Amino acid sequence: MYGLFETEFGTPMIRATEKLKAVLADESAVEQLRVEPGLPMLSVERVAYTYGDRPVELRRAVYLTSNHHYHNELS
Repeated sequence: MYGLFETEFGTPMIRATEKLKAVLADESAVEQLRVEPGLPMLSVERVAYTYGDRPVELRRAVYLTSNHHYHNELS
């Protein structure tokens, strides 16, 4: 996706920050992911920046970690 930003819009991503937090499944997660209310989940919020420290992407997601783990490799 970052390649698309750069080639189509001329916006290179030079860095990103992420915040991870343990959360419980809320009404939205129950409906969209079909999980039990209150199920432990991992919330990840990422902000990607271009030159001049301008934010160009905000991504929010929740992950089920009972059978999987969060892995992130940035280069």
